[in-house]
Amino acid sequence: MQDDVRQGIRNLDREILQIADSIIEFLRLSHDQELKKALHELKSDRKHLSIIANGVPLDKTEARKTMDFLTTHYNHLQELSIPA
Repeated sequence: MQDDVRQGIRNLDREILQIADSIIEFLRLSHDQELKKALHELKSDRKHLSIIANGVPLDKTEARKTMDFLTTHYNHLQELSIPA
């Protein structure tokens, strides 16, 4: 089960980074509808990853690594200029 959790975390990490790249591209091209969809998907994936990191018995290092990823990624997104 731990291996499944670790794999799920890695998959969510990759998916979040891919969505962030898409968001940057949608901003550049002014694709508002795709941007809204990507932002919703990103919010869902971040929430899911946070729940996993906080609710599953991970060792301290793994939990810290996941929380650091979320914090770093959140800070990076804050730097983007996303229209309301």
